[in-house]
Amino acid sequence: MANAEKKISLAIRIPFWILTGLFFAFIVYITVMSLISTSRKISEIKEKYSYKQVEKTSIDEKFFTDSTFVEKQKEKAFIQSRIAMAETDSIGLTLNLRDSLAMLEINGVVVHKVKISFMRICKAFNKANSFAVATMLSKPLMIISDTATIQKVPLQIKYAPKDTSEFKPDAIPDTSGFEPVNYILEMNNGIRIFVYQEEKEKSKDMYSQFLFDVTDRRKNTLAAFKRMMAFEVPEYRLYIKIRMPKKDAKIIYRAVPRNGLVTVFW
Repeated sequence: MANAEKKISLAIRIPFWILTGLFFAFIVYITVMSLISTSRKISEIKEKYSYKQVEKTSIDEKFFTDSTFVEKQKEKAFIQSRIAMAETDSIGLTLNLRDSLAMLEINGVVVHKVKISFMRICKAFNKANSFAVATMLSKPLMIISDTATIQKVPLQIKYAPKDTSEFKPDAIPDTSGFEPVNYILEMNNGIRIFVYQEEKEKSKDMYSQFLFDVTDRRKNTLAAFKRMMAFEVPEYRLYIKIRMPKKDAKIIYRAVPRNGLVTVFW
């Protein structure tokens, strides 16, 4: 009986320890892949946008990491990007993260300004070469797609009157004023800009934002998981997350064209 019990115990323990080992190995695999993904993105930014030294020059590379020089480079990049955006004769969005401001501009003239109440920038921005990041942001970023909880263009349905006696000149109210405002702007260089309303007065607002985030994370996690199952490093996406008043968030989303431009100063 004792031998039989030992055999049963071993038969149970062995699969358990195997499954436990596989589980921890999988966690380690995911962690390593995530670290490689971040490191690869940082290296990619440096390789693509950092200073390319010309042969037989005596310029010290340390010059491009000097804090004073980098700050001037950031300011120069910001001005260059705004000028390029102003030349398009279209409404553009400027995110001045230094001063916590979001601005709508037309031909370089600010037509709407709002204070950003909260912001979060992915760590890769700070870990990457500052000169390279400034160079990357020296040109306006183009919006290639977006995901939002409200419509880009509000749909209004109005039935034609049978005769002049039924005509009502009053405008139809925008019912989206009751809808939570959260959206993601996908840039052409892979940067993702998250814009959330700062109000959380109603449970609907909190639930909508939670569901919005969960849906986006599920989609990205699934995409990363598929790549890892194929033994490929998942793509790391740079991101900027900001909060602002609901009214202003909606104005910005609907004012900027579908393929509009965004200037970022960080």
